Amino acid sequence: MGAGRTRRRASGAVALAIGAVLVGQPALADDGLSTGGRSRYVLDAKATTVTGTVTVDLRNTAPSRGGYFYYYDGFTVPVPAGATKLRARSGGSTLPVSLKPSEDPSTRLARISFPNLLYGRSRSITLTFQVPGEKPRAKDSTRVGPGYASFAVYGVGDAGRNTVEVVAATSMTFDATSDDFTATQRGATTTQTSTTSSDGGGSWAVVSLRDPKRTDERTVAVNGVSVKLDGFQDDPSWGRFVAGQVTRGIPALEKLVGAPWPGGLERIREDASPTLRGYDGWFDATDDEIVIGEQLDADLVLHELSHAWVSEDRFDQRWISEGLAQVLAERAVKATGGTPAKHPKVSPGSGEAIALNSWGGSASSRAEAVDDYAYPAAYAATTALVGQLDTAQLSAVLSAAIRGERAYDPAGSKDANGGRTDWRRWLDLLQTRAGVKDAAQVVQRWALTPKERASLAPRATARAAYAKVDATDGSWLPPEGLRDAMTRWDFARAAEVRTQVAELGAGASGVQAAAQRAGIAVPDAVRASYERAASDEQYAALATTLPQAAAAIEAVGAAQRTAAQDRDPLSAVGAVALGVQARADEATALLDQGEYARATSAAGEVAGRADRALLVGLALPLLLLLLMAGAAFWWGRHRARRARRRAEQHGPVAAPARAEQLDGPVLATGEPIWTGAEPAPASDEHVPPAGPPPAASDEPVLSSGEPAPASDDRA
Repeated sequence: MGAGRTRRRASGAVALAIGAVLVGQPALADDGLSTGGRSRYVLDAKATTVTGTVTVDLRNTAPSRGGYFYYYDGFTVPVPAGATKLRARSGGSTLPVSLKPSEDPSTRLARISFPNLLYGRSRSITLTFQVPGEKPRAKDSTRVGPGYASFAVYGVGDAGRNTVEVVAATSMTFDATSDDFTATQRGATTTQTSTTSSDGGGSWAVVSLRDPKRTDERTVAVNGVSVKLDGFQDDPSWGRFVAGQVTRGIPALEKLVGAPWPGGLERIREDASPTLRGYDGWFDATDDEIVIGEQLDADLVLHELSHAWVSEDRFDQRWISEGLAQVLAERAVKATGGTPAKHPKVSPGSGEAIALNSWGGSASSRAEAVDDYAYPAAYAATTALVGQLDTAQLSAVLSAAIRGERAYDPAGSKDANGGRTDWRRWLDLLQTRAGVKDAAQVVQRWALTPKERASLAPRATARAAYAKVDATDGSWLPPEGLRDAMTRWDFARAAEVRTQVAELGAGASGVQAAAQRAGIAVPDAVRASYERAASDEQYAALATTLPQAAAAIEAVGAAQRTAAQDRDPLSAVGAVALGVQARADEATALLDQGEYARATSAAGEVAGRADRALLVGLALPLLLLLLMAGAAFWWGRHRARRARRRAEQHGPVAAPARAEQLDGPVLATGEPIWTGAEPAPASDEHVPPAGPPPAASDEPVLSSGEPAPASDDRA
C-alpha cells in the first residue's frame, strides 16, 4: 500500500471517557458489580438503518459491611448519538431510559433505571434501538446510507464475558478501528465478532461497511489521464469536488514535479476506512487507487495525488515522501486558487519528538501516537529544505531524486545501480544540485539518530576535498571511482582515490587547454577515459595518456589548420595531389580512436606535405605536357607500325597504267584499270596502291590480280 496523511485525532480521550462508564455506576462501592454483555448490530442495507440489541447480565457482588449495604439502581450504555426507538426490558417489564450527551458528538449515554439491585441479586436487561445515520459531513460521524455504513459499536461485559457482533451482507467489505474481529459467513450474511475487553471492562470500536457495487461512479479525464471516481450514492457533492481537484491538480503537479503524470492510478474512492485507521486518506499502489473520506479537502486530494510521484517506491525514508507530498500539495493548492491547510506546529526538542529517520510504518498499518508528531515534523523539515526553491529549482532536484540520480553526476544521468533515494542521496542532491547550503543542519536537526549524526563531520571534510579535485580538472567530472565513493558515503575509500587522482586534474585541464588552443573539441574517448576511471590501473594509465592526448590534440589541431589554409591555384593542386587534407583527417580519426602516438605522427606529416605543395603544383603542368607529347609521339609510331604490318601482309601491288580509253586494260575482275585521266569508280573492293604495272608473266594469276601461289611442280 502507498502512503497516507494522518489527521490529529480527538477521539482517543473520548474513547477513554466512554470506557469509564461501560462498567456501570456503582452506588456505594467500586468493583461490586459483575457484568456480562452481548451487543449485536445488524445492518439493513435496504432500509439504510442499523438495529442494535445490547443484553446486559448484572449481579451485585458487594456484601454489606459496617452496617452499610450496597445496591445498584441503574446502568449506562453508550449508543450512537442519532439512535432512536430506544427500549429497555427486563423480566417482562419495560424500564425507563434517559439520554444525555457525551464528550463525543457521535455518542450519547443511555441510562437504564431499575429497582434497587441488592447484594447477591441478578438482573438481565435488553436494550434495543435503531440507528438511521446522519448526512455526509455532519458533526455526528454515524453514517448509514445506500451501500455503506459507519457507526460505533460498544461491548459492556467484563473480561471474558464480553461479545460484540456486527451482521451485514457478505457482499459488503468490513473494516474497524480494532483488529479483534473475526468473520463467520452464513449464506448471504457475514457476522463479525469480537470478544475482547479493555482493562476496565467493555470495549469500543468504530466499524465501516461498504458495498463496492453500489457507488456514484463517474470518470474524469485530464491530459490523457482517465480516473474513475466512486463516491457514495447519496453524496454527489463529493464526486463533483474531487473531479475538479483532479482536473486542475494534475497539471499543476506535473509542473511542480517537472515530470508528466506517471500513471498507476485508476480510481479515487470515498470510504470511511482511512478514518478508522487514523488517516485522512491513502494512496494504495497495490490496487491503483486513492481512498479518502467524505471531507471536501483540496489539500488532501492533492497530497494523495502527489504520491503518484513521491512514493515509498522512490524514497527510502517515509518522512521524505510524506514531507514532499505535503509541500507539493500546498503549492498545488495555491496554484489552483485554493487555500492551503494549516498544520500543527511541532518541535524536534519536544518530549514526543523522534528522529524522523526512525519513523517506520505506512498507511497499510494503523496510525500510531508517533504519527501525530511525525507528519507535521516531516512537513516542517521538508519546508525548511525546499521552501526557498522556486518551481524550476524544485522540479529539477525533485525529478532527479525520483529518477534515482546521483548528486555527483550530470543532471539526467542514469545510475546503473538505480534504487530508491535515501536520506543520504537526498541530502547530497539538495546541496550539490539545488545549492541548499544549510541542508545538512536541517536534516541533522529533524531526522538523524545520534549514530547518523556522527557521519556528517567526515562527510563535510570529504566534500571539501572533493571540491578541490573538481576545481583542478576544468569542466570535467572527477573520476567515477571518486564519485562512487562519495555517493556511497565511503569516505575512507574516497580519500584513497583522491590520493591517486590528485595529479590527474592538471592533466585533464591540460587536455582541455590544448583543445581550446587547437580549436577542436576534445574527443569523447579522451574525456571518457578520465571521467569513467574507476580502478587503480586506470588511474595509473591516465598519468601517461593524458599528456599524450594533449600533445596529439595540439598536433591534430595544427594539422587541420594547415590543411584548411587558403592557397593559390598551383599550391591547391599540389596539396590535393599530396593528400594534405586526407592525412589531416586520418590524424583526427586516430585521435578519436585513442591512438595518440600515431595521430601525432600523422599530423606531423601534414606540414611537410603542405610545404611541398607549390613545387608539386608547378611540376604538375610540365609533367602533363611531357606526358601529352610522349603520348602523341607514341601514337604516331604506333600508327606507322600498323601501316607497315599491313603492307607486309598484302605484298607489293603494281600501280595501274594510264589509259586514254575506257576500253583500255582491265583487271582480272573485268573492271577497267584507272588510267589517271579520270577518277576510278568507287568500289568496296580493295584498291592496290599506284605503281608500275607488273611484269609480264606466264604464271597464272588469281582472280584478284595477284600471282597464283608457286607450285613445287615445275616444267
